[in-house]
Amino acid sequence: MMSARNVIVSLVLGFAALAARATATPPPPTGPGGDASPVTLAELGRLGCAPGLERFLPGVYYYCVGARDLANHRDASGVGMLELAAAWGSKPAQFTLGVGYYNGDIVAQDRARGLAWLGLAAERRDPNYQAVLRSAWQQATPAEQAQANLLWKAMRPTYGDARAARRAERRYRHERDQLLGGVTLGRRVCIAGLTQRDMVSIRPQKQPGTAALPGSPGPSGLQLSIGCPGGAPASTVLHRLDGFAGSLFDGLEGHVTVGPLSPVRNPTQR
Repeated sequence: MMSARNVIVSLVLGFAALAARATATPPPPTGPGGDASPVTLAELGRLGCAPGLERFLPGVYYYCVGARDLANHRDASGVGMLELAAAWGSKPAQFTLGVGYYNGDIVAQDRARGLAWLGLAAERRDPNYQAVLRSAWQQATPAEQAQANLLWKAMRPTYGDARAARRAERRYRHERDQLLGGVTLGRRVCIAGLTQRDMVSIRPQKQPGTAALPGSPGPSGLQLSIGCPGGAPASTVLHRLDGFAGSLFDGLEGHVTVGPLSPVRNPTQR
C-alpha cells in the first residue's frame, strides 16, 4: 500500500487545480500528454489554503491544512487537521488517515484503526477507496478485522456521512444562503484567500466603553477585510464555492448539486 504522504500528493492534485481556478491563477503545468506534472512534497508544503473556506466548507479547508502540514512533516498537526476534516465529511481525509494508520508512516501503526478509517472513506462506494479497503482487509489478521469492526461502529456516529456530511451540508447551505442574497442585489464580496490571495482579515476598532454582547458572532469576514480591492461579484464567488462543495459532497446519497446561476427575467419586462 502506498504511503500516506504519497496519498496526499495524489489527492491534493485535484484540490490544487480547483483552488487555482478559484483564485484565477494558472493551472498546474501539464506534460506532453496533457497529464498534470508530478507534484513534489516541497511544492505541496507551499500549498495555499484559503482561510475563508473554513466558514463555508470546513472539511475542505482542514483537509488542505492537514495535507500541507503532513508535507512539511508536521505529522501531529497534520493528523489533527485531517481528523477535523473527517468530522466534516471529508472522504479524502478519512482515506489518508486510513492509509497512515495502516502503514504507520504518519502515526504509530494501528492496522485495525486504519481499516476502520478506510471503511468510513469507502462509504460512498468510490471504487478506488473500495479497492484499497478490500486489499488491506485481505492482508489483515482475523483479530485485526474484528477490532476494526468494533472501531468502525464506534467511529461511525461521529465520522459517518449520516452525521459528518449532513452537518457539513447544513452548514454550507446556511452560509450559501447568506451569499445568495448578495447575488440578487448585485453585491461584491471578499473571502480570504478565495477572491484574492494573501487577504488578511482585520478586527473592527472597539468603541470606548462598549463591550461585545455574550454569544455575539462578531463581524463578518466577508466585509471586514483588506487586500481585496473591490472584491468579486457574489455570483462569481458562489460559483467558486459550489466547485469546492462538489468535491466534498461527491457521491453523497441524496445530495443535490446546485447548477450554475442564471439571471431571472422580470415577468413585467419584455
